[in-house]
Parts: sequence; structure tokens; C-alpha cells
Amino acid sequence: MKIGVNNISLELHYGAKVKDAILKYYSQQGKKLPRPFPRIEDGYGNRVDPEGGLTDGNSLFIRSGDSKGTMLLQLLLILFLSGFLSACSSYRKAATIRGNERQAVIFAVNDMHATIDNFPKLAYITDSLRAIYPDMLLVGAGDNQTGNPVNDQYPERGLPMIELMNATGFDLSAVGNHEFDSSPEGFSNLISKADFDFICANMSADNPDDFKIEPWKIITLPNGLRLAFLGLVQINRNGIPDSHPEKLKGFTFRSPFEAARDYFWLREKSDIFIALTHIGFESDIKLAGIMSPVLDLIIGGHSHTRVEKEQIHNGIMITQADHKLNYGTLIRLSLKNDGSLERSMQLISIRKAKSENPAIRAMVDKYNDNPHLSEVIAWASDDFSSKEELGYLMADAQRDAAAADIAFVNPGGVRIRSLEKGPVRIMDIYQLDPFGNELIVTRLSGKEIHSLMLSAYPMDDRQPVFSSGIFTVLKPGAEGELSDVTLLTGSGSPLDMDKTYTVAMNSYMTQVYQYKHSDPGQSLFITTADALISYLKKNQNIKSYRNEKRYRIER
Repeated sequence: MKIGVNNISLELHYGAKVKDAILKYYSQQGKKLPRPFPRIEDGYGNRVDPEGGLTDGNSLFIRSGDSKGTMLLQLLLILFLSGFLSACSSYRKAATIRGNERQAVIFAVNDMHATIDNFPKLAYITDSLRAIYPDMLLVGAGDNQTGNPVNDQYPERGLPMIELMNATGFDLSAVGNHEFDSSPEGFSNLISKADFDFICANMSADNPDDFKIEPWKIITLPNGLRLAFLGLVQINRNGIPDSHPEKLKGFTFRSPFEAARDYFWLREKSDIFIALTHIGFESDIKLAGIMSPVLDLIIGGHSHTRVEKEQIHNGIMITQADHKLNYGTLIRLSLKNDGSLERSMQLISIRKAKSENPAIRAMVDKYNDNPHLSEVIAWASDDFSSKEELGYLMADAQRDAAAADIAFVNPGGVRIRSLEKGPVRIMDIYQLDPFGNELIVTRLSGKEIHSLMLSAYPMDDRQPVFSSGIFTVLKPGAEGELSDVTLLTGSGSPLDMDKTYTVAMNSYMTQVYQYKHSDPGQSLFITTADALISYLKKNQNIKSYRNEKRYRIER
């Protein structure tokens, strides 16, 4: 897909994130990525997180530092939070001044990605807000799951997030692309244990009785206001959300924009019409253009956009609150006697809250005391005494997970230098591969693989990449640079330069290496660490890689 960074067009693999686009931008400019990671904004001045999702045609801009206005806003929000409980009576007094106007209040979060450690602060804030607004709704805009091994590797994958959302009092959740990561059976089980509803209008299940997901939901508040929520999830070029295709078997998806057109009638069934989406901020703007006659509000997710001030597009207010429970959006909707709707939003920092809900803290502490991460998933028959040996194991696993002809692992992607003979735990794998890079499959010709090898050598400080399914002969020049490389198959015959091969590698490599290729690649929407965990669980007995060499240097 094509993404613009500082008005420069870049070709990225499908499923790429913001960080991938920024890495590629700096790589093409011949510059190193600055530390700390630069501030990134979209074309509307909203800050976006490096882990945010992208869709074809998105625009990003690199900015230098936070503005004074943003810093002042955060200071005011901290002061606002600190005075919640003491200010309850004055807020109630202000509310009575509105006379017969009816008010709906919503606290919205998105892309929590299993950040369970911020739940005690979230619960404290929602408790404080409910003291002011007893009928406040708590909603999530999808991607509740995936991003924390404590939750993701729990015996019943994803259950800690569902139990914490239940205990915190969620009313509603959109379906995000990462809701499918626990497999259809796992997702069905999590839905059955949720005390809140999931909604999504542009998906259907082959067995709907197993998936209690409705396209929409109307919630009637005690004051009589009817709020209609319509759920929508992002769809990529393959017609499915950004998740591993195997996890999406049994589901059918269609364009969120086409689906939305079928629900204009919800306007007549409600006083306030809200889209609860997981399609990204720029797609929310497109949705606003389609639904401007009927829609009042879009609460969005997927792009990890931090909307700090009111964004009105085609007469519709659009909100989004960063990710990982760093922030939440407090939304006030007042329906006046003449039928007009007054809207306001306020971004509230969750991570900077000074207090916690003790009951939720106790739940989180119990989850974090997780012996499952010490689970033995395989047995090493020999010591791994070098990064090279571990890199070959990782490459073999990635090649297997992608069913690819060839796999490559960059030396910097191997983060431990040795692993002792004996039991291998889940935690060992997350120490070996901690980055969360996704596994990408690209179709490359022999010539393009040759180009990749020449690019990789200087990028990796003149170290060869670790490979599977291929043997390389490196020929350094007089100054130590790589003058040429010969590519051989596993049997020792020359690689066909005109043949196309499937090549697996991590998402970092696809963005940083500058080489000739026509296929930008496709993410499998699993991390390389999870690919290795699955490989070890399947094989269990790890062969010895002692003295294994998949390259040689000819001078």
C-alpha cells in the first residue's frame, strides 16, 4: 500500500503500522531513526502512535516535540482529574441549570491491547466520573486484545481482559481486528463470558449462534434518551480485517462503508446516532462524508490517533483516544428542547492518574503472578552458544509458520546470546524476540533476493543475515564492504535468478532494507515470537544447531 510521510510517497507491505512507515522514510533518506521516536501526526494535526494501524493512502507528518499548547492542556487535565470527587456537587448544580435538556455522557477508550496494568487507574477514573454522571456509559472501540503476554499466553487466551472489562463496567465494545487473534473458538468463548455486548455491522459468522454479535445496539438511558450504536471493523485489500487468515475462517466481511449505508434507518429509531468504529481516523472522516445526514458522533479506533481537541467533519464529531489506556475521551451530548444536539469532548490522561481502584489492582496483581509464562514448551537437545545458532532456529520457525521457501532474520533481531540445553519456556522466547515485529511474506525473484543480501550486509554492521532454506557465499571487497554474494539452495545448487520464491522476514527488515522488489509483501498478522512459540510447541524436541553454518566468506 502507498503511505505519504512528509509528502513523500512510500510503498509498504499490507498491514504496515506507523512505525514501519517512519522507519522506511528515514531509511530512504539515508538517516538513522532519531531517539526518542519522533512525534508523528496525521494530516489533521492529531498525534498518532507508532503502533497505530494504517490504510492505503494515509498521510503522516514528522514533527519536532510537543507544542506548548499541548503541554498546557495536559496540565489542565491533570488538575481536572485531581478535583473530580470534591467537585461532584458543583457539577450536579451545573447540570440542573440545563432545565429540561437531556444529557448523555460516554467515556470511550480504544486499542487497549491487553494493557491490564492501567486498568486500576481506568477504574478509579470511571468510578469518579460515575459519581458525577451516574448513568455514564463506558465503551471501547475495539482491539481489546493482543499486546501483553500475561493476557495473550493466559491458559484461556484473552480472559483477563474480559474479566477486567466486566469488573470495570463496560457497556459496549466494537469488534477490532485483534479480537480474532484467539481463534474463532476462543473469540466465541470470550464473547459468552463478557457482561457487555460486541457490535459489528460488516461481518457475519457462518454459525451465528456461536457469535452473539449484533450489527447495532440501542441503549435507552433513565432520562429516556435512545442512543443507537453501529459497529464497524476495518477491512484490508484481501477483504478481511488485519488478522491471520486462519483466525478468520467461518466469517464473511464486507466494506464498512457499504455496510453503513444499510443502517440510515437507525436515525429514526434513536435520539442520538453513534458509530463505534475500528477503521482508523482517516477512514472515519470518509464515513462521516457518507453518513453526514444521519450520524451525530463517531467513536473510533485502529489508527491509535490522539484527538486532543474537537474534530468536526461533515458535521459529525470524531473522537479517538490514543491506545493502551494512556487516555480516554469524556463525551457529553445534550439534546436541547428544540431538537438540536450540543456536543463536547475532553481527552483525559489515564496513565497520569494518581489513584487506583484497589479491587481492580488486586485482580491485575493476580494475573501478573502468572506461572504460565514459565510453561515449558520444548526441550533443547544441546546448548545454543551464539546468536547465530539462535537466529537459525528463529529463521526455521518463521519459514515454517509462513510455509515459505526461504526465511531471513536480521542479527539485531536476536536479543540473547545463548540458551542452555534443557527446558525452553515461553518467557525465554519473549526475551529472545521482544520487539513484537510481525511476520511478513514477500514474493521475490532470485535477483531481488540478491539485491536484498547486498543491502542487508552494511545495514547489519557487516554481519550476514541468518537464513533458512538458502546458503549464501559472501565476497567482501578490499575495504570490508560486500562486493558480491552467491546464493545457493539447501542442496547446494545455484538459486534461479529468474524464479520467484516466497520469502519470510520480520516487518523491521521489510522497511529498513533498501533493495529492488516489486511485491511490498503481506503481513500474516502474527508476531515472529508467536511464530516461534507455535513452532516449538509443535516440534518440542529442538535439534542441535552446534557448528551449523549457512554461509561462508570467500576473500
